[in-house]
Amino acid sequence: MPRVIVAFVFAGILTTSALAANSELTRCLDAWTIIGAGGDISDQALKAAQSACAELKQSSTDKDTLARVNAAAENIDEEVKRRAAGGR
Repeated sequence: MPRVIVAFVFAGILTTSALAANSELTRCLDAWTIIGAGGDISDQALKAAQSACAELKQSSTDKDTLARVNAAAENIDEEVKRRAAGGR
């Protein structure tokens, strides 16, 4: 019985970690998609996406996901610089 409880707790921890990583990935890639489509994104959402991408670049081990995150991060960083230069 204690093994079953430990298994459920461990599964819950893994699920929570996966959901958090998925949320970060969504935040990063959604911002990239909006910018690429010429849509408007708030400064706050842009900064959150930039942070999410930075975190994913450090933690992602899948090379396909990492390639997408790197591309998104590059475009998001360019948008942040453009806005900082007064191009909004």
